[in-house]
Amino acid sequence: MEFREALQQLRVRLDDSLIHHAKMTQRDDIGELYKLQAYSETHYYMKAVHDYTASEVEALLQFVDPLEVAYWCREENTHQVGLPICDLLKEIHADERFEKIEPDLSLETKTSRLIERFELNLYRYMGNVRELSDTEITRQAEKIAATMAAYRYTVDELMRDNLDERVIDHLLAFEDPLKYLADRCPECSQYGEDVFENIEYDLINKDDRQIGSIHDRLKDAQRKAAEQPKSTRGDTARMDKESR
Repeated sequence: MEFREALQQLRVRLDDSLIHHAKMTQRDDIGELYKLQAYSETHYYMKAVHDYTASEVEALLQFVDPLEVAYWCREENTHQVGLPICDLLKEIHADERFEKIEPDLSLETKTSRLIERFELNLYRYMGNVRELSDTEITRQAEKIAATMAAYRYTVDELMRDNLDERVIDHLLAFEDPLKYLADRCPECSQYGEDVFENIEYDLINKDDRQIGSIHDRLKDAQRKAAEQPKSTRGDTARMDKESR
């Protein structure tokens, strides 16, 4: 792959990563909003400021979430000049800390791994549910039902080979794809097919409206970052570290 083509692919992947983090952010959690702002700042830097080498592009493309990796490279950068990504990937032990894309997996293998991940997600989720009081279980009944429905529908579709490979790849990028589906559309207990149609549409159609919304979020994040006192920005980074 030529450098320009690889760089364009990385830029698209950075966009996808930011969209993913934006969708997964709990909007009533201040800490998560600060984290999203930090990822937005990194996204802007990596797309508009950083001067890449071919080795850096190739290295970042190996990771499932290149934006997260780039964020931690910047966060833990001790070099006085620049952002030597290849050196930093070794220094922060990125190969051990972050999930990498496994090349040339067959559709059968991907399907099997996704089913295993859903089973693990459900096992952990039900373990948390069993620790809730009866009152809390009643309060979360709709969410529990949506989670169970998402699990049953998705695993059944996977067993029948009914899911598009792009959707499978998309779900495999999540550590907890079960939560992603349940949070994305609680109505999946009744409209599972619509949920996946919407996902396929989002994956296939990255139209100007969507790109415009990304730029708006970036501009807003940059404006807020510029207005925020430097000491607060340091606190944000520490909060992010402590949350991990």
